[in-house]
Amino acid sequence: MSTEGHAGETPAIPEDTLDLGDRLDPVRTLLRRAAGGDQRAARALVDVLGPRIHGLGVHITGSTAKAGRLTVWVLRSCLRDAGQLAASGLPGEAAVLDRARRAAVATEPSGDVRSLVAPDAVSDRTRDRREVTVMRALLDLPARERALVESAAQGRFPYTGTARQQPAMVLARLLDSLVPFGQPGGGAGTDGTGVERGALAALDALALADDGERARLRALTAGTDAAGVHRHAIEAAAQLTLLTAVAPSRDLHEAVLEGFGASGTGHAPAPGQTHSPGRTPAPGHAAAPGQVAAPGAPPASRQPEAAYHGTYATPVLGTDTQRRLVGPPAMTGGMPSGVPAQASAPLSAPAPPPQATGGTGPGSSASGPGAAPAPAFAFSPRDDAELSRRRRRQAKARGRAERDRERSPWPTRILAVVSTLLLIGALVASGLLLDARRDLAEARAFAATWSELSVQEDARPVPGLSDNGTWRAIITENRAALWAEGVSEYERDGDQEEVLQLWGERDGIPVDLGVLEVPRDGTIQVVVPQGVDRLHITREHAPQNRSGTPSERVVANLDPELSGT
Repeated sequence: MSTEGHAGETPAIPEDTLDLGDRLDPVRTLLRRAAGGDQRAARALVDVLGPRIHGLGVHITGSTAKAGRLTVWVLRSCLRDAGQLAASGLPGEAAVLDRARRAAVATEPSGDVRSLVAPDAVSDRTRDRREVTVMRALLDLPARERALVESAAQGRFPYTGTARQQPAMVLARLLDSLVPFGQPGGGAGTDGTGVERGALAALDALALADDGERARLRALTAGTDAAGVHRHAIEAAAQLTLLTAVAPSRDLHEAVLEGFGASGTGHAPAPGQTHSPGRTPAPGHAAAPGQVAAPGAPPASRQPEAAYHGTYATPVLGTDTQRRLVGPPAMTGGMPSGVPAQASAPLSAPAPPPQATGGTGPGSSASGPGAAPAPAFAFSPRDDAELSRRRRRQAKARGRAERDRERSPWPTRILAVVSTLLLIGALVASGLLLDARRDLAEARAFAATWSELSVQEDARPVPGLSDNGTWRAIITENRAALWAEGVSEYERDGDQEEVLQLWGERDGIPVDLGVLEVPRDGTIQVVVPQGVDRLHITREHAPQNRSGTPSERVVANLDPELSGT
C-alpha cells in the first residue's frame, strides 16, 4: 500500500505512527473522525470504550446506576472534545480512559474493593486478549502488594504524609512492568530523583495524587529526558482497566449520541477534487458540489456509500515501511485491487433495478419514472385458500373451548379448586418436612463433630468476645468448630446490605472462610475444614468481601490467647 495517492485523489486518513512507533492507534483515528461528525466513528467509540469506562465506574463508585451516568457523561465530553483528545500527546485510548478515571475518583469511591484476579471475576468482565499481560503482572506480586494495587486501581489509597512513599513505589514498579517508563536510569528509576518521579507519576496516573504531589511531578518532568515518564504511567494505568471492564446493562448509544452530528457536517473534500477510478469515498465522506468524477466511475446517484460490516477494532496488518489506512475491511466477493473496472460500470456499483433499465422482456413492467415497480412476489390462490382454511380451523377450536367452559357444572369446578388446594397443601407440607429433616441431620452431624474435636489432645475450647450473641469454638491443629446462639442480623448501612463473614488467621495471614448465614432462631453451626490459630467474625458489605483483608468492624473474636486456653 503506497502513501502517494493519484493525482487529485481525496487523501485518506493515515494511521498514527509518528508518536507510537510501530503500534496502531485506532482510537485516535476514531476521535479524529468523530471530531468531523462521523456517526459510525462515534458509535464505534461507544462500543470499544463503553465497557471499559462503565466497569471502572462500577468498581470505583460501587453503584451500577452511578457508573451508567458517569459513562454517558464521559463519552459525551470525549465526543465534544474529540479533536483536542486526538491532538494530545497521549494515545487515544489512554486519553479517554484517563479522563474517565479522574471523573470516577472525583465522586469519592465507595463500596467493596473487588479482587481483579479472582476466578469469579472473569465471568463478570468483558474479555480482551491484552488482559493476560496485566493478569500475569498482578499475579507476580506478593499478596499484600497485589491488594494494594487492586485497591489503588479502584480509587482507594488510604495513606497520608510520608506513609504514601512506599505504596507509591509499589504502584510505580507495577505500572513500569506494564509500560516501561523509559527513565534515564532505567525501569522505574534508580537514583533518588528517578524513584520519586516514577512514584509521583504512578499516583497521578491513578488520579490519587494531591495538589502538592502534582506540582512536584510537573517540576520533575520538565526536562526532555523525563517528559515521557508521566505519559507512560497513564498508558499503563489505562491497561489496568482491562481487568475492570463490565458491559453496561443497557444500550448507551441513544443517550451518548443524542444531538451528535445534527448539523450534518461531514468530511467532504474540497471542490475540484476527484476520486480515482473504482474507488468509493471513505465512510463519512460525501462528494462536494463541483466535484468532478473520474472516468469510468458510475454516476453519483448510483454509487451509494460502501456497506460496512466490520468494526473499527479490526487489526490492520502491514510492515513498518507501509502507511496503514484505516477504513472498512475488504468484503468477501469484492473486486481485487489489481483488476480493472469494466467500461460500463464497476463491480462495486449496485445493479440498477429491472424497472429502471427500460427492458421489455417477459414479466417486465413499463419503464419510466412514473411506472410502479413490479412486485418481488405474490401469493397464489392456493396459498390464500390454505391460509383461510387454517384460520377457520383455529376459530372452530376456540369456539369449542369456549362452549366447554360454559357447560362445565359448578360441582366440577368446586372439585377442581379443592383438588388444587389439597395439592398445594401437600407440596408445602412436604417441603417443610424435608427442611426439618435436613436441619435435624445437620444438627446431628455438627454435634458429632463437636464431640469428636472436644476429646482430641490438642483441642482448645475458646469462648468468644462479642456484643451480638454467645459464641463458642473448639480449635485443633487440623480443624475447628464454631457454635453461636442469639445472633441477630444487622440493618442496612445506607444503600448497602451487610453480612457476617468468618475469617481465620494462620501464621499471621488472614484466611477468608466465607459468609455466615444467620437463621431465624439465631443459631450458627460451622465446621472449618482447615487448621487456624484463631477465628473472628466481621461485618462486611454484601455479598462478600473478596479483597482478602477483613474490615475493622469485628462482631466476635475467638482468640485462644485472649481467653487463656
